[in-house]
Amino acid sequence: MSGEPDSTAVRTALWRALHTLVDDAPHVLEDRIGLEIAGVDQGWQTRPDMDPMRTRPNRASIVARARAVEDTLIASGACQYVVLGAGLDTFPQRHKGPVRVFEVDEPATQAWKRDRLVQLGLLDPERLHLVPVDFEAGESWLAKAVEAGLDTAEPAVVSMLGVTMYLTQEAISTSLRQAASLAAGSIMVFSYSRPIEMAPPEVRPILEGAAKGAAASGHPWLSLLTPDQATNMARDTGFTGVDVITSTDLHERYFAERHDGLSPVGGEDLVIATVGRHRVGSG
Repeated sequence: MSGEPDSTAVRTALWRALHTLVDDAPHVLEDRIGLEIAGVDQGWQTRPDMDPMRTRPNRASIVARARAVEDTLIASGACQYVVLGAGLDTFPQRHKGPVRVFEVDEPATQAWKRDRLVQLGLLDPERLHLVPVDFEAGESWLAKAVEAGLDTAEPAVVSMLGVTMYLTQEAISTSLRQAASLAAGSIMVFSYSRPIEMAPPEVRPILEGAAKGAAASGHPWLSLLTPDQATNMARDTGFTGVDVITSTDLHERYFAERHDGLSPVGGEDLVIATVGRHRVGSG
């Protein structure tokens, strides 16, 4: 099999599946397909990073951000969806319809995922375009997506979830600027993590442990942003309408009626940014 999956992408897929297995219904997101793609052994739930209680804030944040971006896409009516840092995302397998999906990720992960989807009979080449991009070599995700068939004359929704903390602020701005060059009406949704000291006290030890684990695995956190920094980056790169959806907002939207204590508060916030009538250059 070609390449290999990124460990953080696999963990995210497993947390999404774990939500359906251990948390009360109704589930914020129904996704066990990522678990199937990951192809992990049957004892995966015994992994330390799958502890049902300790990882509750993590998986709540993961499913909340995914649900929010998919709700945004469906409400927009856009027929093009670009997923930056796609990992084991499963939108095209779970949602049938006219939306063409361009999943952007590093070449090794994309090669591995393509093989898995073919093996499982889950690859629909008419709707799903796997776009390998070597960001370290300076390749443009937008240029590669256009090569794969993205129509820049039509609106698109672009998501970048769980990515910004691993990028420099310059790299974040570059990705945002490319999205801001898309057709008017396009929407960019990206998540960001606040500085740990801004999190609720009960969540800080979890974040500190996650930061140490990320550094130890070779994926250190490079950019933790305040809401003002995140929104300013979106405006400075060319977006006109910019809104922040905080983790508290996500709780009120998707978790307020729950009685099991599951909550994303203290996790990632979202920025939803819209391209106005006048586009900027992709730079």
